Amino acid sequence: MNGDTESIKNTIVDVIDQNKGQDIVTFDVQNKTVIAKYMIIASGDSSRHVKALAEQVMKNLKQYDKIDVEGMDEGNWVIVNFQGIMVHLFRPEVREYYKIEELWN
Repeated sequence: MNGDTESIKNTIVDVIDQNKGQDIVTFDVQNKTVIAKYMIIASGDSSRHVKALAEQVMKNLKQYDKIDVEGMDEGNWVIVNFQGIMVHLFRPEVREYYKIEELWN
């Protein structure tokens, strides 16, 4: 991966914040799982907003290698997975239902 994972994580958080993402939290999970170093969780106020947040994150990562994305069709829960950083973007009621923060807290 090109670039420092922590600085890329910070860039992603800034992008989400600048695009009015809500309730942004980050977790350093590298000692808890092998699937990622960092988890970023945030909410958008509608499916359209969630998809727009994901698009902005991907736009800011396009210079890097492989980016995987799931959930863009419906926009209820979109996951952007980028080499050690997993970004979970939710509509608030979907986030409340799944409560994934509780898994990593």
